[in-house]
Amino acid sequence: MSFRVLTRAAGLIALATWSGCDGCNGGGFDAGGPDLGTAVGRFSLRWSVIDQGTSQSVNCDQLDPNATVFVQAARDGTGAVESFACRNLQGTSMTPLFPGTYSFSYELHIGGTTIARASGPTGVVIGPGQQVDLAPTTFQVDASGRLELRLRAGAAGNCTGGVAISGFSLSLQHAGGPGDTGCAPVVFALSGGGTYNASDCSAPAVTRCIAADETLTVASLPAGSYQIHVRGKKRTLDCWINDDVLRVPPQSALQSETLNLALQSETPGCQ
Repeated sequence: MSFRVLTRAAGLIALATWSGCDGCNGGGFDAGGPDLGTAVGRFSLRWSVIDQGTSQSVNCDQLDPNATVFVQAARDGTGAVESFACRNLQGTSMTPLFPGTYSFSYELHIGGTTIARASGPTGVVIGPGQQVDLAPTTFQVDASGRLELRLRAGAAGNCTGGVAISGFSLSLQHAGGPGDTGCAPVVFALSGGGTYNASDCSAPAVTRCIAADETLTVASLPAGSYQIHVRGKKRTLDCWINDDVLRVPPQSALQSETLNLALQSETPGCQ
């Protein structure tokens, strides 16, 4: 994905390729006109993303599948802006850059918001027909977020006086695709008192009934996609289920959701 803001290039391209009627042959343009490709230059850039707290490498998709790197090339009050998909970790400009001396700056965007900036080089001379390979840059981000959940099995409530769930079990699994799978061990703080340790995804523990107005919070966990598995119990039966996919944002932002549990009405004993 690449959005490009062109400067005067479009107009100059037209001037460079238009030769007037004297050069027309059968309605076409003069094939002997100047080649703009040899008159302008380009740049290429590689980048990486690291977690500022751990100094560990961060996958761009973990932050957001649409995370975008913006590169600004400035020259004498003008220039161009290129954007590249962060996940590619490299890009080559397509906007023609006319010969001159440029300064570069970089930004990492998620959903229209700048989450990291990096300084680029100054005094970069780009000549006609030249591609300049810029030094790699690194973006430092806060690659963790916060999670707040509420469980809702019915309008009357989850516990006694409502649908009478006897207890809950929960587990959280990474769902970001290859390299981002498996159990995500977390401890939920329950606003009604106590905690729930969701560290065993294969056999999650059963806790008390969690009321619909309670919140389950995780103060910090890695940003990315997760699938939660919530089971509302009626004795030993899994009678209320939720398997939603959640995305925890970076920059310590909060993801707050209400999970609606589906009654397994076809399961004997759950009616």
